[in-house]
Amino acid sequence: MGDSSASPKYSPIKLGYAFKKEELHQLLTGVKAAGLQVMEIYQRDFSIETKADESPLTEADTTANESLMKLVREVTPELPVLSEECSDIPFAERRQWERYWLIDPLDGTKEFINRNGEFTLNLALIENGVPVFGIVHAPVLDTSWWGSSEGAWKQIGDAESEPIRVRTLPDPENQNWQVVGSRLHGSETFEAFCKRLPSNDRVSMGSSLKLCLVAEGKADLYPRLAPTCEWDTAAAQAVVTAAGGEVLDTRTLQPLRCNQQESVLNPFFIVCNQRDRRWQDALVQCLGHDPELPYEYRVNDSKAEVVWNHTSITSAQRANIKGHKGKCVWFTGLSGSGKSSLANALEVELNRQGYHTMLLDGDNIRHALCKDLGMSQADRTENIRRIGEVAKLFVDSGIMVITAFISPFKADRDGARALFDEGDFIEVHVDTPINICEQRDPKGLYKKAREGKIIDFTGIDSPYEKPDFAEVVLQEEKVADSLTKILCKIR
Repeated sequence: MGDSSASPKYSPIKLGYAFKKEELHQLLTGVKAAGLQVMEIYQRDFSIETKADESPLTEADTTANESLMKLVREVTPELPVLSEECSDIPFAERRQWERYWLIDPLDGTKEFINRNGEFTLNLALIENGVPVFGIVHAPVLDTSWWGSSEGAWKQIGDAESEPIRVRTLPDPENQNWQVVGSRLHGSETFEAFCKRLPSNDRVSMGSSLKLCLVAEGKADLYPRLAPTCEWDTAAAQAVVTAAGGEVLDTRTLQPLRCNQQESVLNPFFIVCNQRDRRWQDALVQCLGHDPELPYEYRVNDSKAEVVWNHTSITSAQRANIKGHKGKCVWFTGLSGSGKSSLANALEVELNRQGYHTMLLDGDNIRHALCKDLGMSQADRTENIRRIGEVAKLFVDSGIMVITAFISPFKADRDGARALFDEGDFIEVHVDTPINICEQRDPKGLYKKAREGKIIDFTGIDSPYEKPDFAEVVLQEEKVADSLTKILCKIR
């Protein structure tokens, strides 16, 4: 049998917002009512528009969106809402949301147009990036699935709801594994993955119904090796996790998270009833060193013709061999604030505790990797961009990387943060007042700036934009106390 203990089991986070019984009833009946509106359109002729991303839009999409938006605002007027049809909310605003609704008013619009019935309405509550409550409703099937920290249920029509649970992965010598795939978005990669699995049957399905099949024990795996967005999966992910399954990023085998970056695109993921070494190895082989499928064409800004070349070893495997996961501790603050001294002290302590570390210091990096850059705003932005990419490589290798850079501009630091998975980037603001920094002036730079010998010097004639949401803020604490604060965030 396979190894199902390779990684810790993920448990849904307990809802911070506790629904009253009548609120839950209002949400369920409201989603079903929106489904009835969709069915009225489904049963007659309707027009089809094309959105900017070339995906189809029907009257049903907009009707369901209006109904679901109204529903959640009635039940929880204090919570923000993000919907596929109202998604132009800047990340700078979204990232401040601790809890919000995420809506896909009609998942499977192409299925709706083709009239095969495999489309759903999806409503999810996201808390700290985790889908903690979700409703998936299939109007044609008149079936609803929902899940929370209390468990997962399925209801057909007006019948009594029944609890659902993922099934135990069967012994393939006695019973084939059930692998579900997209009806409209199949791929050679999916086929290659299935061929590497033990005996299995393949089931084609549209929309978020695929995740619900795993949640109710009718399927074992759903590998999604093609693009999706967070609203496509969040509601069903809440149902799957509530039913005891998992929805995992194929790169890291960590649970999918929402609202962690500007883009709402999901990474490739796999839905499973339990972790097992057999499908994990098949996934690594398929996405890593398959000689027929080594490349992926990704959108990029390169001036050359490039593709993404998948490697055989994952970041999780690199971390396992070191005994710990990689993270980036990003020190920011004025010149003379004490960043470099604290970064050095942190590396010494982490090294003492057995962590694999690498310290990237601002001045040292400019001796080599960034020696072609000056101190203009454009050059500083490029400097931080390069450091962010280098730091990400170290983290992917399982190393605790520590950076000490002034990094004065919020947008540049946010760009670096966006490269990392949630929890892997720890921003440390060394908030030392400029008058103290100038009194120290260990490199004599403030003096030269005041004399006009240096231009574009941060704090004098170039701005320093303080972080709004740094994980750690240090204000002249003792070194030992500062390290304690940082280490609490690392562990």
